[in-house]
Amino acid sequence: MNNIVPFAASRLLLVATGYFCLTLFPVHPILDWQVQVFPNLAWLDGFVRWDAMWYESIVDSSATLLPPNHSNANFFPLYSAVSWMVSLPLRPWLDAARAFYVAGLVVSLTAFLLGLVAVRRIAARLADGAVASRTVWLIALFPFSFFFSAVYSDALYLCLAAWAFDCALGGRWQLACALAALAATTRIAGLSLFPALLVEYHRQHDHRIASLREEARLWAILAMAPVCIGAYFWIRYGSPVEFIHARQIGWERGDGLTALIGDYREFTAGSIFACGNLKDCLRDWEMTRSLLGYWYLLLIPANVGLVIYGVRTLGPGLVVWVLTSVAMALPNGLDGLGRFTSVLFPTFIAAAMLLRRRPAFVLVCAAFVPFLLLFFSQFARWRPVL
Repeated sequence: MNNIVPFAASRLLLVATGYFCLTLFPVHPILDWQVQVFPNLAWLDGFVRWDAMWYESIVDSSATLLPPNHSNANFFPLYSAVSWMVSLPLRPWLDAARAFYVAGLVVSLTAFLLGLVAVRRIAARLADGAVASRTVWLIALFPFSFFFSAVYSDALYLCLAAWAFDCALGGRWQLACALAALAATTRIAGLSLFPALLVEYHRQHDHRIASLREEARLWAILAMAPVCIGAYFWIRYGSPVEFIHARQIGWERGDGLTALIGDYREFTAGSIFACGNLKDCLRDWEMTRSLLGYWYLLLIPANVGLVIYGVRTLGPGLVVWVLTSVAMALPNGLDGLGRFTSVLFPTFIAAAMLLRRRPAFVLVCAAFVPFLLLFFSQFARWRPVL
């Protein structure tokens, strides 16, 4: 019940926002392939945007709702595979593509709720029930949490990562490693779970090197993930690391300092004072883009600072996971940092510990909401809030 309220409240808020936004501000796609999959269901359609089409293309060789000159090798397969399996019972009533998108939404929402259950368990174990409750609310209202309800892999990754750590903290190491391996087939950042679990295992076994050698089967379970990932990309695309090539060449993404500088200049080019009312704000993409840039810049020190603040409570394993995840995200630039960091629940646990005074906690949640609604509104209108 403690997870249902923030989950339901935040998701219903997004559904209502999507409905009113797409009703009052009809979509005018910039590119030909940017279609509305459910044009008569405004409350649903806004969650099927951008990467949703790429995830569907992984399991549908005839997918047509795609931009030209790009490759779906940029996407890992687990989320698509699970959504495809869930879509099968829907085929008698929907065509294959729409069945996939509905199934993807079901998978995302279910995974998000289960992920919140695991996060609450971890926070309650490490701190207390009050911190756990605040953590769930902070995640649910975080400005980029709408990705957990979209046809994106973020909710599934959060779920697998959170339950992997819950199992690890409870000493169920084989299951923890299996879940971490599955998380790595959801996105490349899942590999950051491996050193984190290694550090946590080492801590629980009094830092004895011998204990690491005794658990060869655990490391074998983890090793299955990169082997399976490499085999998948090799068989399907001809190279075990095709996802790297696809991102840098097909998607024209820079890397390292070049990407960071380029994204910073793009994000901060607009004026955050460019609009005078909600209607102008929704129409003025440059203002939103500027706000996104400042959010992304804030998220880097916020994640690092918060987990360092909470290191005594969180433990080294969770801290290593957050720091490694941030380090893996930065070489790709600032774009996407919002959703990449929204899964880093240890940061939210640390924030919940810091916000012990109710007025401060309520103020932060209240500050999150307008950004959540604005960013989702723009996402629903085919603006690249990624």
